[in-house]
Amino acid sequence: MRAAENRPMFKRFVMLLLISGLSGISPLALAQLAPTQEAKPGDDAVALDEEGPHREADDLPDQSPWRYGKKGVEFDPEGPTALWLGFRLQTRLDTFPTSPVAAQDLRLDADTELELNRARIKGGGTLFFDWLDVYFEYDQQIPALLDLRTTLKLGHGLALRLGQWKSDFNRERIDSSGNMQLVERSLSNYWFAIDRQPGIALSGRLAKGSGADASWWLEYLSGMGRGGGTESDSGLWMARYQWNPQGQPLPFSQGDLVRRQTPLGSIAVAVVDGKTPYTRFAGSGGGQLPGWDYAAHDLRQYLFETAVHYRGLSWQQEYHVKKLRDRSTGRARTYRGGYVQVGSFLSEWFNAIPPELEFAGRLSLVDPDEGGGDDLQREFTLGANWFFNGHRNKLTVEYAWLRFDSAAGSADKNRFRLQWEVSL
Repeated sequence: MRAAENRPMFKRFVMLLLISGLSGISPLALAQLAPTQEAKPGDDAVALDEEGPHREADDLPDQSPWRYGKKGVEFDPEGPTALWLGFRLQTRLDTFPTSPVAAQDLRLDADTELELNRARIKGGGTLFFDWLDVYFEYDQQIPALLDLRTTLKLGHGLALRLGQWKSDFNRERIDSSGNMQLVERSLSNYWFAIDRQPGIALSGRLAKGSGADASWWLEYLSGMGRGGGTESDSGLWMARYQWNPQGQPLPFSQGDLVRRQTPLGSIAVAVVDGKTPYTRFAGSGGGQLPGWDYAAHDLRQYLFETAVHYRGLSWQQEYHVKKLRDRSTGRARTYRGGYVQVGSFLSEWFNAIPPELEFAGRLSLVDPDEGGGDDLQREFTLGANWFFNGHRNKLTVEYAWLRFDSAAGSADKNRFRLQWEVSL
């Protein structure tokens, strides 16, 4: 047998070993999982059978409920239950592996690092009933349980969610880090993300398929961040309204990988209001912005957001206003900021450009104290993606320029990152 004919077998063998090591399922059992094959539009499913389209259903062999599919290992027996389990790895080279929040941070020296940045196990699907969805996500690097939620589909575009998940406040944070165009989220994410919270939520859809099509979310969150409990003096309300002008929601995933032939976009506004002992939230949980301590705070945030995909072009933008007030001292501060991000598969316009290559750029600005003088923070990032298998297997390279101003002076930093994202 020629070497080229052996490659698919070798690749499958390596994948079986990787999945076996991460999941604990034996390679022999995994070997029985048949990869799913997508039919092209217009294809008849039975046309893929070697015996042609005239086979009778009774002649078909028994199908195993286990297989390897688009999301990973899938379990799909008879009935409404349909579950999947996936694994995600992210390896990153970073010349400045820190999270700067002030000008003095940019003056620090940091050694270049090459490390496994994320190693996650996630899974979900429908369980027992077609109206009951479940989902979990666990990060072995922290380690921590990130998401654990159940969603009840109540019908007519209405759903009820319970558990812990990323708040549906803003697009950039809802987008999975595996579905981004650049290596990391924008500078504004540190200051304005609501992130993962325990809570309860209602969501729905209005005027589906019409020019007034809209998606909406109403959430009550603990205000204690990821892994936090509940306190009687803590709780955040979040409301988001998203207009879908083309009668269809734009997915929460960056870049127009499907090369839409008609524009698809969204315009959204959102607000968060409530009480919390924390002034910022991240994947690690609740924390404090510079100059704040653990105390009772009033928090209010506003968001305006737009996004559109068309013929390999993508645009997304957010503008945030955040107001904090210490309830015991009366101290208050207003933060403003946001970003604009664009991307393009230039192969849609120039035949000489490989279709696997996407370019992206982002400008992000943050004013961490509206009345604090010259303290503007800027980020300008350029990057490119090479897609081996969509967002499930891609290389991303980016170069960023950071400049932070302060009363004590300004500072600049250049940063280079290279990342390999792969989902099994």
